[in-house]
Amino acid sequence: MTIEAPSASPVVDPFQVVWQSRWGLPIGYAVTSEEMAIQLDSFGVEVVHRPTPWHVPSRVTHPLLQAAAARLPCDDAPQVSYDQADLFYLNHPGYKIGYTMLEVDGLPPDWVAACNAMDEIWTPSRWGADTFAAAGVERPIHVMPLGFNPDCFHTQLPVRRIPNRFVFFSVFEWGERKAPEILLRAYSQAFTKQDDVLLLLRVNNFDVNIDIGRQIADLGLPDNHAPIAFLYNQQIPTAELGSLYRSADCFVLPTRGEGWGMPILEAMACGLPVIATAWGGQTEFLHAGVGYPLQVRAYIPAVAKCPYYRGWRWADPDLEHLVYLMRYVYENPVESRALGAQAAQEVKARWTWRQAGLRMYRRLSQIREPISSNETHCP
Repeated sequence: MTIEAPSASPVVDPFQVVWQSRWGLPIGYAVTSEEMAIQLDSFGVEVVHRPTPWHVPSRVTHPLLQAAAARLPCDDAPQVSYDQADLFYLNHPGYKIGYTMLEVDGLPPDWVAACNAMDEIWTPSRWGADTFAAAGVERPIHVMPLGFNPDCFHTQLPVRRIPNRFVFFSVFEWGERKAPEILLRAYSQAFTKQDDVLLLLRVNNFDVNIDIGRQIADLGLPDNHAPIAFLYNQQIPTAELGSLYRSADCFVLPTRGEGWGMPILEAMACGLPVIATAWGGQTEFLHAGVGYPLQVRAYIPAVAKCPYYRGWRWADPDLEHLVYLMRYVYENPVESRALGAQAAQEVKARWTWRQAGLRMYRRLSQIREPISSNETHCP
């Protein structure tokens, strides 16, 4: 297991990379995939898109990505399959890299088999690399972190504060993995209507079988709990999302598992003190020096609708510790703001998309060195 350190800038040596993934869809894999392809293009890499077959129509709008989609691949070019492991394209004749992640403590057997059909595996965190190795992945594993856009998430964005309220903010898709019931219970235990606080939740839920209102009612929260507000199924442009982070006082997410944890990283980039679970992909960038790691009470079966989780475990965040941390941040605003400022400096120095692209470029350049002496003709 290795992690590539970024350098100031690459020595541009153009070569082709086949990039197999989904683009043009409002899902995490597609959005982050496009960012990485654009970065590789900026380093002189000729990116060729091999789309992962998917049942939802896509719409690619960026000119660089449209050009990548129109190119034909070289057989000897390395291929990066950035997707769920069971969607890896296995028939590429050249060097094959599988780039994926999962949010539990193991991998389905077909994921292990797909990873072992690659020449090497990339995953965003050391936590993920350890999980893959323990699950039976025998190919070399490289830690290849993702990133964030510092033009959209930084500490100088416009702020639209809610007067006279300390705002806790969270971003997630409603479901078992994000543990919304733990967040709501902890908040209602930590604060009452007499406290000048607000919990603001930007929540997506596109499952017609989930009744969020009923689930919240079933929690039996006390009548005097502090106010809670929802931004429900609202598609907020990335250019405006950073200001939403900046308008809060603390980001909190008692997640049960993350492959990377993009909202956590974006909140840190915006200078917010962050409370998030000390287990999962986010441990690559979240630690006590830049945030408030939430203790894990136990590891429990990962019960959810996702078939990939069946038979595996994830974290059970400690509710009492979450109550303590939320009160602590609220009662120590000077300290928490200073920690948020430190987080913003650290993530800008280490975890931008530019730095992620540099790590990938350097590793791909190493792979290409023995290939370049035996080039074949590309169409």
